[in-house]
Amino acid sequence: MLKVALTHDVDRTRKSYQYVTGVVKNAIKGKLSDAWYHLTSRFKKEPYWNMYDIAALEDSYGVRSTFFMLDESIKFNPLKPATFALAKGRYDLLEPKIQEAVRYLDANGWEIGLHGSFLSYNNKELLAKEKARLESIVGHPVYGTRQHHLNMDDTTWKIHEDLGFQYDSTWGSNYHMGWVDGKIKPFHPHNNTFTVFPLSVMDVCFMPDPKRWEKLDKLMDEAEEHDAVVVVNFHQRVYNEKEFPGHRAAYIRIIESALQRKGVVAPLNRFYEEYSAKTSAPAV
Repeated sequence: MLKVALTHDVDRTRKSYQYVTGVVKNAIKGKLSDAWYHLTSRFKKEPYWNMYDIAALEDSYGVRSTFFMLDESIKFNPLKPATFALAKGRYDLLEPKIQEAVRYLDANGWEIGLHGSFLSYNNKELLAKEKARLESIVGHPVYGTRQHHLNMDDTTWKIHEDLGFQYDSTWGSNYHMGWVDGKIKPFHPHNNTFTVFPLSVMDVCFMPDPKRWEKLDKLMDEAEEHDAVVVVNFHQRVYNEKEFPGHRAAYIRIIESALQRKGVVAPLNRFYEEYSAKTSAPAV
């Protein structure tokens, strides 16, 4: 049976410097109506605030997903330009608006996981702090994680396990669709129940690929053949069609494709419960 896990990395919930870059990029291309949209969008509904819209969409199909919440602590340093994109437009996990959305999702069948911050992949103390803050909002342990930018090293999974996470879904590529190093099935890196779910479909790789639907069909075939899970990650900010044309429609098509195959479409914790009961998942 086909298994598809829907996930969303919640990196940004508000537009920031994109108000300017959107105007400039579209003006250069001669797309004046789009440039005008970006100029005036500052005075309209926040275009990057989409968690409730995603929930309503998924609910209409009778499916649920995992939302990985980010607690980024990097501050913008003018002497370090790379910190600009990491810092600007981020949200405070303890904002009332964020807490309300997280609690709503958690109470209505969606899974809340931790999107470990940019520097937390090898910093146990920092990741523990982020986990505790998120757990203070939902009122129960958080068991799933994925690192921001898919950052990881040889210490990351041990840190995850030590902090009480049951699974991670960082293993994947920022550059292409598919399985990394041939790892298709969920696996146990430490020969215990801590499970890694390979990420195989991410919006930043999926949308630019001219053969994306052909490749997705192949991934679904392979997952079904090997009793694996197709893990999909569409960032929550991309569901505004004016900001990210085609993304919402593509996400809907992915859900419909899985359901047409009579697949199970669910959050990652649903599949963790299934795979943790098995002993056949290979070690690294």
